[in-house]
Formats: sequence, C-alpha cells, structure tokens
Amino acid sequence: MAAVKPFRMVHYNGKCASALNTLITPPYDVISPEEQEKFYSTSPFNIIRLVLGKQYAEDTDRNNRYTRAAETLRKWLADGILVRKDRPGMVIYRMEFDDPTGERQQLDGIILLVKVDDYGRGKVLPHEKTYKGPKEDQLNLMRHCRSHLTPIHGLFEDKEDLVIGEYSKFMERPPEQEAVDANGTVHKTWFVDDERALSAISRLLAEKSIFIADGHHRYETALAYKREMDASGVNVEGAADYVMMYLTSMTHPGLTILPAHRMVRGLPEFDLPTIIQRLDPYFHQEALPFDNNNRAEVSQRLIERIASYSEIGGKFGMVVQGEQSFRLLRLKDFSAVEPLMDSDIPESLRALDVTILREIIIGHGLGMDKEDPHGRIEYTPSISEALDRVLKGEFQVSFILNPTRVDQMRSAAELGHKLPHKSTYFFPKISSGLALNVF
Repeated sequence: MAAVKPFRMVHYNGKCASALNTLITPPYDVISPEEQEKFYSTSPFNIIRLVLGKQYAEDTDRNNRYTRAAETLRKWLADGILVRKDRPGMVIYRMEFDDPTGERQQLDGIILLVKVDDYGRGKVLPHEKTYKGPKEDQLNLMRHCRSHLTPIHGLFEDKEDLVIGEYSKFMERPPEQEAVDANGTVHKTWFVDDERALSAISRLLAEKSIFIADGHHRYETALAYKREMDASGVNVEGAADYVMMYLTSMTHPGLTILPAHRMVRGLPEFDLPTIIQRLDPYFHQEALPFDNNNRAEVSQRLIERIASYSEIGGKFGMVVQGEQSFRLLRLKDFSAVEPLMDSDIPESLRALDVTILREIIIGHGLGMDKEDPHGRIEYTPSISEALDRVLKGEFQVSFILNPTRVDQMRSAAELGHKLPHKSTYFFPKISSGLALNVF
C-alpha cells in the first residue's frame, strides 16, 4: 500500500503574499545558469538560495552551497521569513496555464508525505533512468538542510474522481497563496487540516500505486537518505521515512506531457555521411530544405509531419549543424530494428519513440554510449530551441520526437522497466517555495 500522512507545511509568511512572484522558482533541474543569476537578483529571500545555491571557486568543506543553504534556511525560520503551520495537514495545489496549443488549462492535486521504500515494495513506481551526479548533489543538500524543498510529482489512478471529490470543495474558498511564474502559469495553494478529509484521502490512496512523473532523482535521494539515517540510528521519529509529493490523478484533463527533444554536442567523430549510412537500412530519410525566408514555414511543416505519427510512432526530426535542411526519419519496419536493441527491453516498449531514438538513432547511428556518461546530450521541451541551438552552432545535431503518453509511462513502470533518461517532460512544473517540509 502507498502510505501517506499529513505534515506541518513550511511556507513564506503572510507578509510576503504580494511578493511571492519574486520568491518562487521552478525545480532545480530545469534552472539554467542565467536563470539562477536572475532569481538571485530578484529578491534576497528567493528560494533559489536553498534549492540551487551558487558555487564559488573558494568553496570549502565548511563553506559551500549546501552549508550556506542550511544556514539560510535556519535564519529564515528564526526571523519569521518562513513559518510553519500549527497543525499537520495537506496542501491543495492548482496550476492554471496555457498548453502548447494556447488553450487555458488547469491541473490540481494534493501535497502529502509519502512513505519511502524500494521501488515496487511500497507501491511507488519509477518510469525512467536517473543520473548519479544529480543524486549526489541532492543528497548533500538534504543532509545539510534536513528538508524537502520541492515536492516530487506523482500520479495515481482515480477514474471515478473519488480523491478529487474529497479535496475539491476546499478550493471554493480563496487560495492562501497565489503566484505567477515566468511562463505565466498561476500557482495557487490551500492548506487543509480537516481530519475527516485527511482520513478519507489516506484510505483512498492506500489502495493506489503511485507513479513518479517528475522527480526520480529526488525520490532516490530520499531513499538513500533514509538508509543513511537508519544505519546511523538517528532517524528521529521516522522523519526520513517519508518524502513530500504532489499527487495528481493520471486521468486529470489538465495533465500535460511534452517531449524532451535531444540536443547532442562534443562528439569527437561526427561524420554525417557515416551516420546516414548506418541509419539508411532502417529509416526512410527525407530532406526538407529551407532558406532564411522560409525557415519558419519549413520548420512548421516538419513539426506537423512528426505530430501526424504521434499514435503510430517511429517518426523523428533531425537537424544537423551547417545544413540548410531539416531531415525527417521514418522507421521502415519495427521488427527490423529489434536485433539492435538491448535484450532486457520488454517487447511492448520496443516500439516507443524514446526507445527507438536511444537504441537505434543515438546508439547505432551516432555510435554513442547510450548511457551518455560524458553528458553530451541536453534536453528541451522546446522545438524552436532544439532547432535554433544547432543552427547557431552550439550543438552538432538535434532530434525532435513526439511525447511519451501516460499509458506508455504507466506500462513501463508496471513492468519494472526504466525508460531512457528524460522520456517525459510533465508541464507545467510545480514551483519551489510554496510548500516545504522541514524535519
């Protein structure tokens, strides 16, 4: 069963209500160096100082981004910048946003503490691989701050809207917090300590599996921290047994997944004719030439052609540094590429675009180590960024793909198979700074 419990939420004090826009940030792993600098300059109390502090050449074991974050957290609590609720409860969190088509959407869910356990044992299931570096960074931050600074995003099945039915009535009152992020997404929260509602939701969630949507690194960090605390005998009152999660229904109409397009650089032997030759037995290849006058029109045609295969799969866009054309790659035969794939990939997941891209195009075509140990791949949900940064010479090649669907993500999780890194990009991102758990 998925064990959940309420917590004494930590948040900015009421006097900061009018300034919340200047205090919140996205999750640490989508913040660029330029954005980090901007958040630092926005306010001396911006949450960036906790979630992604600056690093300096003169940093030491006693003075570094983690020690400074811990000291800042202690000071903000002591000075009343951050305050703690008197009673345990849950946080209702709603985001109102424009989807990629420009339509206004909303997504809501609840923030609770979820019991940490090995994947599967506690009904918390992952769906994609993680990197070692971010987990080490987040573990150091948790050791020093002893807190959860940003909720992990989890999904649960609620076809009959029973959980939503328990918390939706509390959203009829004005929100306690409201902020607008840099993308124009409106974030609203309501704190609820109603014992009947908390008990009912806990019972309903006890029957559910929770699928990690966003925050795999943070969940595995919480598990590593729990093991450390258990081994050292200092897991006071089981504080490390739980992690803060934002739980939403996987059938919520506002749930939005964007693709994570791949941008590649730093390949020492990038030879386009060789790559084309390697891919030619498996893909139909079509060039879409463009010039300065019609580039926008041709790129839109590329996007539409790829999207037309969203239910079928096997179609990708490719843009290469120095070329005045976009390339369309369309898989000829799914069965023909199976011998090139890792044998441990379940048959039902072999036809996924993220699998084909990793195994065939990146692994076989580019000849890369598919685990990307050198960090040559970067990810973006923005097609324009993926195209522009290659055309500007920042990357050697970019690949455009369709998003992974929720049912595909769920299938991978239930099979116990982890999809490639960044197989999904859930949008919008929950903000850091509106709900913290300090233990």
